[in-house]
Amino acid sequence: MTARFMPGVWVFPGGAVDAADAEAPKSFGGNQPGSDWKVAALRELIEETGLWLTTNGTESAPLTEDAFGVVEFSEFTLDQDALIYFSNWVTPSAFPIRFDTRFFLAVADPEAEALVDGDELIDLAWLAPCEALRRETSGEWGVSFPTRKTLELLDSEPTVEALVDRLSRVDAVPSIEPRLHVGENDARILLPDDDGFDEAGPAQSDPTILDRLAVVADEGGRVPAELRSRS
Repeated sequence: MTARFMPGVWVFPGGAVDAADAEAPKSFGGNQPGSDWKVAALRELIEETGLWLTTNGTESAPLTEDAFGVVEFSEFTLDQDALIYFSNWVTPSAFPIRFDTRFFLAVADPEAEALVDGDELIDLAWLAPCEALRRETSGEWGVSFPTRKTLELLDSEPTVEALVDRLSRVDAVPSIEPRLHVGENDARILLPDDDGFDEAGPAQSDPTILDRLAVVADEGGRVPAELRSRS
């Protein structure tokens, strides 16, 4: 696969916000301030999976690199309101390449069929969050830390309806910026409530931290899936 970020692990569809997303056509649901995040999510979903979240429901279409053009000349209007913004993750400051990532929840029609291009993405799966977590725990899947935490959140409600109701009532979404801890035999990603988070603060600017991460990985230490490709 050709993904430069988190290659070889299971993640949700996604990508970067482009300059063109701020000037998207009306077929993408309008151009309100800040809507470029949702436009990017709708566009990347089309480009990576062929799924269109429209005002008439979920549509399946061939993959395209010109989502704006294809949607504009179709009979559909995409539905920004179908996206519920519920999570914001920021890459630990220890890494030279960082991302400010927003997660959106969308309910797709059960019969929707998604596609992969076999290049940037080589596989795709529809499954319950609990099954994805089981595969990660058993070692069948490599799953990034934000993905695992998001799956745990998605698995915290008994039904889709309950999850939508809960997340749609979130007034403000705080940013989550973990920290990287590298020990002698392991590397861990720490959240603000984790033991050692405060102590790991100064280490984020340590110029040797990524070299030490590489040594731990090379010596067979325990390293999170998404950090193996960085080491």
